[in-house]
Amino acid sequence: MLNNRAYKTQAARFLKIKSLTGMILIILGYVAFTEVNSYSMENKSQWDAAFQKQYPSGDPLLADPGQYPGDLFAWQGHYWVRAYVSMAQTYGDTDYLDKAVTLIDHMLYYRDDIRQARGELDIRAHPYVSAPLYYLNHRDEAAPGWRRYWEGDRIEVVTDGMITQAIMRFVDLVYSDSQFSKYQAKAKTYLEKVEETANIHNTQFVYDRFPEVPGSYYWPRPDGSGLYSGCVPFNQSAIMVTTLLLLNKIKGGVTEYRKKAEAVLHYWKMHVRLTANDAYDWDYDLRRLGDEDFNHSHIDLIFFNTAHQFDLLNIQDMQRLTNTFTKNIYKGNGELAQYVDGSGFIPSYGSVGFEAGYDWIDLSKVDPGVLGIAREVYEKHYADPTWARPFLGWAEILRWSALLKDPPNPPKNVRIIDRSGG
Repeated sequence: MLNNRAYKTQAARFLKIKSLTGMILIILGYVAFTEVNSYSMENKSQWDAAFQKQYPSGDPLLADPGQYPGDLFAWQGHYWVRAYVSMAQTYGDTDYLDKAVTLIDHMLYYRDDIRQARGELDIRAHPYVSAPLYYLNHRDEAAPGWRRYWEGDRIEVVTDGMITQAIMRFVDLVYSDSQFSKYQAKAKTYLEKVEETANIHNTQFVYDRFPEVPGSYYWPRPDGSGLYSGCVPFNQSAIMVTTLLLLNKIKGGVTEYRKKAEAVLHYWKMHVRLTANDAYDWDYDLRRLGDEDFNHSHIDLIFFNTAHQFDLLNIQDMQRLTNTFTKNIYKGNGELAQYVDGSGFIPSYGSVGFEAGYDWIDLSKVDPGVLGIAREVYEKHYADPTWARPFLGWAEILRWSALLKDPPNPPKNVRIIDRSGG
């Protein structure tokens, strides 16, 4: 997109050219100039053009996902649904919500229990090696979740959590914004389906199993006899209880959902470390050494940002998380650390680094400079988005650019940090 100065320069040159040849040349030059600078995505039209360029034959992810839809829907579908919801929220365009509905319906169509009901899944031929205890003890029943494969067929907290959390973004927007009221019936159906999936994992959640673990989901034993003593990594509990917090909101208060989220957050607070630069540092597995990596950390931030909305984290916590991003993770010149303590560098921006554009970017409500960092990273590394994650990142950059240009009333207990010295 041409800025005002560049546009005026081009126009002046155009007026000086008299010949048809000159006119053709300047038009070609304009196209080339626009293409070169297309990395700086500034508006809806550019996002749409990039999407159409990448997917000229139709929306992505709508083909048959095969035997194991879990990974595909959790690690791509999640981001596409959120991208559509983000664009709808920013621009009020229901075409994006239509895309979200099509994809969500597609994902639900391939949920294990629905596939079994259609006769497309032979659960005895493909039994679960890991699943909520009920389904390990009732081998002829398919779970209302999405199977993935890792050393056998699995229904897991993190997979179902990623998928349901994205669906709840759609539900939350529809219930919160009257301009999308025509989607209320869909949102109600999705709410019911999400709750079905979330609740099958209840038997895997335990409070205070160990003094240092106030609450967490745990791994089930393959024989269905109970749970392992090891709890799942923090991000896996965090994503599912984020779904629970949004269910709690929409349903008007479900004590057990909020209680689980509080317990998981308390677990993190018991193990998070405050660094010398007033930032937070924590481990991937909270009770064992090994810093959280930037890739997985965005899942943690989904939870933290949602927890803050419900007053479970205060503004000091959010400022310290912001410091983690601006002082530790950000290395300058569009480069990022590999871990939340600031160590290492992103090894490949083809698979990691997108996270600067989503979830971490929500800390722009604390420090608008976070948005500037996200844009810098994206302009350097993701100029031409090619799949779900960078498209979500650009959608969120556009959303936050709009919010900070015309900021809404700050959420409760949130203030904009003034770094100008004024």
